[in-house]
Amino acid sequence: MFKQTLLPIWSLLFGIALLTGASALQSSLIGIRASIESFDTTATGLIMSSYYIGFIVGSLVVPDWVKNVGHIRVFAAVASLASITILMQSVVVNPWFWMLMRMGTGICYAALFIVTESWLNAISTNTTRGRLFSVYIIEVWASQTLGQFLLNVGSPSGFELFILTSVLISFALVPLLLVRTPSPTISIPEKLNMLGLVKSAPLGATGVLIAGVTSGSLLGLGALYAKSIGLNVAEISLFIGASYLGGMLLQWPIGKLSDRQDRRFTLMWVALIATGVSLLVPFGNQNNELMVLLAGMFCIGAFNFPLYSLASSHINDQLRPEQILSASSGIILLNGAGGAMGPLIAAALMDVFEIDALFWFLAAMNLVVFVVAGYRIKVQPPMVIEEQSDQIPVGIAVSSVATAEMLVEADTTNVTVTEEANEVEIKL
Repeated sequence: MFKQTLLPIWSLLFGIALLTGASALQSSLIGIRASIESFDTTATGLIMSSYYIGFIVGSLVVPDWVKNVGHIRVFAAVASLASITILMQSVVVNPWFWMLMRMGTGICYAALFIVTESWLNAISTNTTRGRLFSVYIIEVWASQTLGQFLLNVGSPSGFELFILTSVLISFALVPLLLVRTPSPTISIPEKLNMLGLVKSAPLGATGVLIAGVTSGSLLGLGALYAKSIGLNVAEISLFIGASYLGGMLLQWPIGKLSDRQDRRFTLMWVALIATGVSLLVPFGNQNNELMVLLAGMFCIGAFNFPLYSLASSHINDQLRPEQILSASSGIILLNGAGGAMGPLIAAALMDVFEIDALFWFLAAMNLVVFVVAGYRIKVQPPMVIEEQSDQIPVGIAVSSVATAEMLVEADTTNVTVTEEANEVEIKL
C-alpha cells in the first residue's frame, strides 16, 4: 500500500520540508537586507543570480561527489556548509562576499536535493513513484509558502533570521541521518547536445529558459521590490507567500488540462494570462492597493510558475524514450541559466527605469512564450493527445539531475532496486 511507502520516510519528508522552508526564508531575507544595507539594485541582482550559477555548478559536479563518498557523507557535508554560508552573510555584509556565499549556497542546495530526491527514487516502485513524487512536490510548495512567514519572527536588519535559517538547515540533518535506508547510487546522465534539444522542441526550450528568467527574477527581487514600495515585513511575507500559494494551488489543474489537449495550446494561453496578470502588481502599487498587490502576486504564481513543468513536459513529448535521460540535464541547465540571467536583467531595468520595471519585464518574457507558442502551433502539426506523456508538476528552484531521473523512471523505464548491492538498475 502507498501508506506503507510513506510511513518509513516521514523523517526524510520532514527534513525536506525544513530545507525548502529555509531556502524560501533565506531568499526573501537576503533581498530585504540588501535593501536595508543600501545595496544598489544591480548588486542585489548579481547576488540573487549567484545562487542559480551555484546550482548549475552543483548539478554538474555533485553526482561525482556522491559516487565517490556516498549520499550520507555528501548530505552531511553540504548541509553543514549551507548552514555556514548563511551565517557568514550576517557577519560580513558586503555585496561581493554575499555573491560568493550565495553561489556556495546554490551548490549546497543542488547537492541536498540530488541526495534526497535520489533517495526517494530508490525506495519507491513503479506503482508508487508518481504519487510519492506528487506528495513531495506539494510539500515543497507548502514549505516554501510557510517559509515566507518566518520573516516575522525577527528583524531583517539583525542577525536573528540568519541564525534561524541556519538552525533549520542544521536540524534537517538530524532525522535524515537517522533513517535506516540503504544508500542508493546515482548514475551520471549522458552529455547533452544542446543544439539537438533546441531543434527537437524549440517551444519547450524557450519555455524552460524563460521560466528560469521569470521565476529567478520574481523570487530574487520580489522582496526587494516590496521593501522599496514601502511594505512592512509582515506585508512582504504575504506578498511573496501569495505567489507560492498561487503556484501550489493551480499547478496541478493546469498540468491536468495540458494532458487533455495539445500541450502547446496550454502553454500559449497560460503565457498570455501570465502576461496580463503581471501588470496587476504595478497597478496596485500606483494606486496603493495592498489587496491588488497580493492578488497580482497570487495570479503571477498561479500562471507563471507552472510554465517550467509545461515546457519540460512538452520537450519530453517530442523525444524518444532513450533520449529523455540525456535531455533532462540540458533542461536543468537551460532553466538554471535563465535563473541566473533573469535577476541581472531585471535589476538593470529597475535601475534604469523604475521599480515597476520588474513586472513589465515579467510580462514581456511571458509574451515571448505566447508568440513562440502561437508560431509553433501554426507551422507544426499537432501531436496526437494519446502520444503525449503525462505531465508531472515540478517545484521551483529544486530541480536537479536526480529529479530528472525520477521523471524519466516514473514514465519510461523499468527500475529494479537491488538492496544487497545498494544499486538502482535502470533499463531503457
